[in-house]
Amino acid sequence: MKTSIFTVILFLFASSLFASPKDDKKKEVPGAAGIVEGVVYSLPETGIRVKVKATRERFVHGPFQGYAQKMLGIDNAPVSDADRWTIDGLTLETFSQPDADQVRKALGQVAQLVSLTDAGILAGINTGAKSPESAIQTQSFIVKEPESRVNFTDLSIWSFYSSADTTKRFKMVSKNPDQKAAEAAETIFNLRNSRFALLTNANNEPLPDGKSFEIMRDELSKMEENYLALFIGKSSKQSYEFSFDYIPNEKSAKGEVFFRFSDERGALPKTDLSGRPIVIDINRNDELAAKQSSLSSSANPEAGKSGVFYRIPGMAEIRILDGNKQLAAARTPIAQFGTVAPVPEELLDGSYKLEFYPTTGAIKSIVDSKTTELK
Repeated sequence: MKTSIFTVILFLFASSLFASPKDDKKKEVPGAAGIVEGVVYSLPETGIRVKVKATRERFVHGPFQGYAQKMLGIDNAPVSDADRWTIDGLTLETFSQPDADQVRKALGQVAQLVSLTDAGILAGINTGAKSPESAIQTQSFIVKEPESRVNFTDLSIWSFYSSADTTKRFKMVSKNPDQKAAEAAETIFNLRNSRFALLTNANNEPLPDGKSFEIMRDELSKMEENYLALFIGKSSKQSYEFSFDYIPNEKSAKGEVFFRFSDERGALPKTDLSGRPIVIDINRNDELAAKQSSLSSSANPEAGKSGVFYRIPGMAEIRILDGNKQLAAARTPIAQFGTVAPVPEELLDGSYKLEFYPTTGAIKSIVDSKTTELK
């Protein structure tokens, strides 16, 4: 009996010793300590977009090219079809996108004051200004294929068929290529004689009025060109536009292949080695970047506490080169060529309105909100 009482007393003592106190700690959520909510945003990085205007000339050889030298005295008439591309011009533009290396979180009171673009780039603090929406830019390397075969119209003033002889009274005999070519060549010389007679008034007849004279002269020239095309071929031109994007890193770039260009196939992506390389040179202003970096740091231990930062963009010189030939050049600010600095904490208490350039991340304006309300 004594042993059992002693056992019960020992059990009650041990239970009281290891029992958990009933306090508010039971209400805490596991893992919740230290979590601070905020608004995630990005600082921008600058991209370079080149828009290329090019012309495609499609040449088709003439059906009578083999007779050009013999009947018209024209040497080296083209014997095959070909495409020829030329670059007419380039324009440089900049655009922005979120920088994956500069994704941050605004904390505390300022988190409810931030304004973002549709891409999540910081646009303003304590301002209701609407930020511009970004547009989709499509890169296209597909062009409409021209017809591989061009039909040449029968322009002869005589039929391409000769009359049947008396033994074949009601039949027509097709002319061979030699006869057709000779017929077209004779028409060319007749047109030249007619135009010469018109211009020199060889028949000593009253000439038509000025406008009628011009129309007659032009029509004779067009007819001759159409007949000549049967021997030397003809061409057509089409214009196209392409765009190419490039995102520089934080350093200068030299000789980076931007896209490729072929005289036979036109503008091509840089992975297509059938074209010659079009390269981009980007020279960063290192002296400016060094001075920006030296002044952007803050001695205030509270700097950056709210998690709001802005960019001080650097400057760059850009050149687009086709071998040794310079196609385009420009100077422009590049966000990632500069430095990142914290917005002073005293500007984030809701008393000021801050607006940023979404393309570079630089501060556009700082306005005392109380001053604007008085106005």
